[in-house]
Amino acid sequence: MIAVLGATGTIGSHLAQLFAERGIPARAIVRSPGERNVPLQTTGGDLLDRTSLEQALDGASQLFLLTPHGPQQDAMERNALAAAQAAGIERIVKVSGGAPSLGPNGASPTSITHWYSEQRIEASGIKFQFLRPSFLMQNLLGMQLIGGVMPAPMGNGPIAMVDARDVAECAAALLANGDAPDGAWQLTGPASVTFSDVARVRGVRYVSIPPRIARMALKRRGASPFEIDHSIRMARYFASGADGSATGDVEELTGHLPRSVENFFNDQTPVKGS
Repeated sequence: MIAVLGATGTIGSHLAQLFAERGIPARAIVRSPGERNVPLQTTGGDLLDRTSLEQALDGASQLFLLTPHGPQQDAMERNALAAAQAAGIERIVKVSGGAPSLGPNGASPTSITHWYSEQRIEASGIKFQFLRPSFLMQNLLGMQLIGGVMPAPMGNGPIAMVDARDVAECAAALLANGDAPDGAWQLTGPASVTFSDVARVRGVRYVSIPPRIARMALKRRGASPFEIDHSIRMARYFASGADGSATGDVEELTGHLPRSVENFFNDQTPVKGS
């Protein structure tokens, strides 16, 4: 049995759908057990309540670990690992951050949390696989278009963007393979692209805006101080080109090439500027 933490998120929802379609024994751990948007059996569990997690993990042998970004992420991941150890989980597949962003002085507090969490999991003795996706293409859908212009504080550095569906397929492949070795995979699209490239695919024009303007826009949209700081720090990281090298890890794990930005937008309903 595979336990899934994060089944309602961008990556986890695709993974849950894959498990359901393939008939793979899995259950989603959610705060509200009656969650109807998950195509799996659900059980209640709170990432800030270790006891509830231990109960939710009872009978599971593997854990897919994906926690939301936020000030409490470190506590959530500590609880998840402690509960996994107590429940006898044999393997953890964790979604982390892009490899260049990680470290004790990482690109953002979230990147630092991912790094420390990876260290703790490695030291736990539980088998592990870390999935380190680049910028998710799905994030592009939340970027506002204004009169045919796509403004963002992303500069023009290359980014090896990846589709969340490919990340989910990589997770499914690892969780279905009992012989998968411990390790980490940097998940990217087939090639690096810039935001100018993305704009051309969308048929709009990209304008790189200063971080201070982006910060003001996020504040007007009601983003929390944590979300604003995280977004600006990660924008600076991606603009640097540090996450611009494409890898073959998606193909290695899934057997097919990763989706391109063109593939991604071809699958979307056209979004009109406002």
